[in-house]
Amino acid sequence: MRLAKENPTWGYRRIHGELAALGIKVAAFTVWEILKAEGIDPAPDRGSSSWAAFLRSWPATSSRPLR
Repeated sequence: MRLAKENPTWGYRRIHGELAALGIKVAAFTVWEILKAEGIDPAPDRGSSSWAAFLRSWPATSSRPLR
């Protein structure tokens, strides 16, 4: 739940991948079921900004130069 709330653009597959990287074994479908049961909408509906807004803000927060 914490990953979903702190990362509103992540979907259940991304959350599943992050949990797997931490060594937590859980099926992607289980993550989806938990999010659905808690009333958390799918990632595209949770994201507060558009892809264009993200791209506009990225250079301001990144130390990497654009190419």
